[in-house]
Amino acid sequence: MLIILQSNLKEHFYVLFFILFIGDIMLLIKSFMIGIGKIIPGVSGAILAINFGIYERLLNALTCFFNDWRNNFKFLLVVILGGVLGIVIGSKVLLVLFNNYQFLTLMFFNGLIIGGSYIFAKGIRYQKKDILLVLIITLITIASFIPFKSMNIDNNIMFLLGGFIEVFASIVPGISATSLLMLIGIYDHVLLLISNIDNLSYVISNFNIYLYFGIGMFLSFIINLYLVKFCLNKYPHESHLVVLGLSIASILYLLINTFKLSFNGTSLILGIVLFIWGIIINKYLV
Repeated sequence: MLIILQSNLKEHFYVLFFILFIGDIMLLIKSFMIGIGKIIPGVSGAILAINFGIYERLLNALTCFFNDWRNNFKFLLVVILGGVLGIVIGSKVLLVLFNNYQFLTLMFFNGLIIGGSYIFAKGIRYQKKDILLVLIITLITIASFIPFKSMNIDNNIMFLLGGFIEVFASIVPGISATSLLMLIGIYDHVLLLISNIDNLSYVISNFNIYLYFGIGMFLSFIINLYLVKFCLNKYPHESHLVVLGLSIASILYLLINTFKLSFNGTSLILGIVLFIWGIIINKYLV
């Protein structure tokens, strides 16, 4: 019964997809790419949205939805469907890589994060006092998140926090949500949840985790949408410094944990190559 229902849901989804949105195929493709980018550590979905020219429209559609609700609804629906497809398909590929080539995959991700942070940092005009602020933000972030991996915290709370981080990082340009999820130690679990979201029996058996992750996303959306828009408009320089501090914290923590894994000489050489490739290729992603 579950298999039949799951099959019907897939068929209805694809039919609805092609009937409603073939006229917005370019927006769909952009949203699909943003969805893939969101689950790659080091790549900011918001930065991709900016580069694709839809970030401001997306922010306005969310904050001023009822000003033109028909067009905003259609726009948001296309963006959401394209993003979800990108996330689900991309997560299945990443899950295979993590299960079979964890050290090499993390080395590539380290390169992506460093490359993305460097590109983001180049756009900030610095003063001497800014260096101290970035350092403080970095240290506070590491000090705040490291205990989560060693403390016996209820899984529901962890996924509630993960959902909150996911939406927050999706709104703020320059932050990779997946990097922060790695920082608190639940990225691989979230990847498993996303990759199985089209498996109805799996969703039902893990419903509580999906529920808490969704509640975290909802709370983050309500709290952060207008707050982030206000901060970016009112205090853009300070906001970008905070983002940079978060990025540096994720870089340091991920590098340390990557080299805690077992690897041999061949893996190290291949890892260094992938690391450098990640740094170089990042400019084409963001």
